[in-house]
Amino acid sequence: MANYVLEILDGDRAGEVVPIGDRAIRIGRRPGNDLILADEKTSGVHAEIVPEGDRHVLRDLGSTNGTFLDGKRVTELVLTPGDEVTIGRWRVRFRSAEAGAAPVDAGELAVRRLDTGRARAKSGAIGLVSLLAVLGLGAGGFWFVRGLGADRAEDPAAARGPLVVVGNKLPADLAACEAEEGLETAAGVAFQAVGGGHTGSGAVRAERSEGDPDFAVLRLGKPVGVLPGRCVTVVAHLRGGGDAQGALRVLLHADNEQSPFRFRTGTKVDPLDGSWQRVTTSVAVPPGCNQLRLEVACALPAVGDSVTVDDLAVLDGGDAVMVEHKLAEDETGQTAWLTGSALALRSVDSDNPAILLSVLPGEVPPALRGLHRADLGALSDLGATLTVTPGERRFSIAAVGVSSLRLVLPADAAGGLLVADADRGFGAVAEGPFQARAVLTGSLLTRALWQFDPAVRGEAKVGNGGLALTVDTARCDVVLGFRAERQEAQAIVRQARTKVTGGAPGEALDLLAGLVQRLPMDTEVLAEAQVLRTEIRAGQTAAVRALRADFDEAQFFDTRGGFHRVALGVDELFARYGEDNFDDEKGVRALQQSARERLAAFDQGERDEQRTRLEQLAKVFADAEQAALQQMVEAYVARHLGGDSKRPDGEATGGGK
Repeated sequence: MANYVLEILDGDRAGEVVPIGDRAIRIGRRPGNDLILADEKTSGVHAEIVPEGDRHVLRDLGSTNGTFLDGKRVTELVLTPGDEVTIGRWRVRFRSAEAGAAPVDAGELAVRRLDTGRARAKSGAIGLVSLLAVLGLGAGGFWFVRGLGADRAEDPAAARGPLVVVGNKLPADLAACEAEEGLETAAGVAFQAVGGGHTGSGAVRAERSEGDPDFAVLRLGKPVGVLPGRCVTVVAHLRGGGDAQGALRVLLHADNEQSPFRFRTGTKVDPLDGSWQRVTTSVAVPPGCNQLRLEVACALPAVGDSVTVDDLAVLDGGDAVMVEHKLAEDETGQTAWLTGSALALRSVDSDNPAILLSVLPGEVPPALRGLHRADLGALSDLGATLTVTPGERRFSIAAVGVSSLRLVLPADAAGGLLVADADRGFGAVAEGPFQARAVLTGSLLTRALWQFDPAVRGEAKVGNGGLALTVDTARCDVVLGFRAERQEAQAIVRQARTKVTGGAPGEALDLLAGLVQRLPMDTEVLAEAQVLRTEIRAGQTAAVRALRADFDEAQFFDTRGGFHRVALGVDELFARYGEDNFDDEKGVRALQQSARERLAAFDQGERDEQRTRLEQLAKVFADAEQAALQQMVEAYVARHLGGDSKRPDGEATGGGK
């Protein structure tokens, strides 16, 4: 490692230098720091400089007044000779220990974030594109590799050592692929060390045998540290056999295992021939990510197909851009990050930060299906591009190069899954196919409304730690702010409570049902509506339970009055709650029907008893030859007791006359 010093530029200590070796040094106001700056604006332990491989990283340690480079506050910075950093009131310069050493341009790709909400307030334009300033393209290492083309001598018999790339973050033995150490097979056919590399004596190869999967993924065993906001370039040399295809990819994530965000993007999966091909891709590191893994993804359609990999490099610098859009803070504050063709949406909820984890192709060619079934695919595999356009409270997402999308969300997003078709309002949907113009996912700060125009066919599937929504379209809008819907839903809940107080629980249930169908966007209000609905249902259930008890009692004592109360009670419940507002409407109707049948049986028994008495009376009149009285009784029986009586001689009286 080259020798560097930290030179003080201000005050009576100007010109004083502190050597920087192979250990970390601390800077601050307190005694015990390696560089003590006696200044009230300097924190006790203000910052540190840590060597990482062939570079030095400056980190602010949570200081009160901050650490600045060129007037901009920094929290972490890869130092370049010539950098002047302000700590408190002191300026210090990082430089070579050699006197008069010239500063070197770091070639950092700066990513300037755009708060679309604020930009809109200034210009009124909703679809502003992120402003991206490229300040340079990596120091010598990037340009060195860029100058290496496939026009190098490819004679395998030529004696040459492994390719050495200036600025490569990978250890030399790992970069040269002379052995399997430091590399791992992420899935599919295993990679093994072989001879005949691009340079040096060896490489690693995956070759499909009978019974093997039709894909292979090679990955760095340990991630490489990177800095958010910087650009990184990765390089690999690939050679194919048979019908093999391959792509070079970058997987970016945080060293915090609790962070759900993983960005996978790279080159298209293209055919590889028998000659060595240099494949390279650049990516800008999103906020929150500080770990990088280089990946080589291979499709091996037939037995005997193979991919050989050699000479890997990970370098600072490149020409990639990262887009960051943030919705207006007064509405949601959610953020969209797009780097390459990898997209994620972040909420402002620190406990549940993810709204969208990634976007994948909804369908891929047969050669890539194994790779994608293993959840190791990327939108870049098809050479697809993705754009994100911010709106008032939404992001518009559009992909070019695919006809369908798979939206991957956190698994708990399925808990709030509701689907609205073209004709009806929202309703719950289980896993499986659906047709929809809108889909609701998530809850609270992760609530999202996915809108499709026209309506799409889709499928919902929970698995592998996520909810996957596959839709037959390449574009959609995702709405993330529901202030107006929340206010309207709150008004409906208040109105429903008033109906309950006024003795109209059925009207309250109708209002709440309409809310669920039209305005279920805000899960807090939805939960409040559910509580009220449960309270109303509890009263309804208690009333039905009381009627069932009345029916059982009436059966035991065989009393007409009990059955009469039950039949009338059910009528009153239907009038009070509405016939469509019962969870067990069929059961309640069955109770009512049973009560009515028992009432009818009681009434029929009374009629039969009365008829028998009157028929006996008619017989007495007949025996007494009181024909007029006999006919009067028989007429009454026929008219009021449902049937003809008979004369004692068996002749019908013609009752009803």
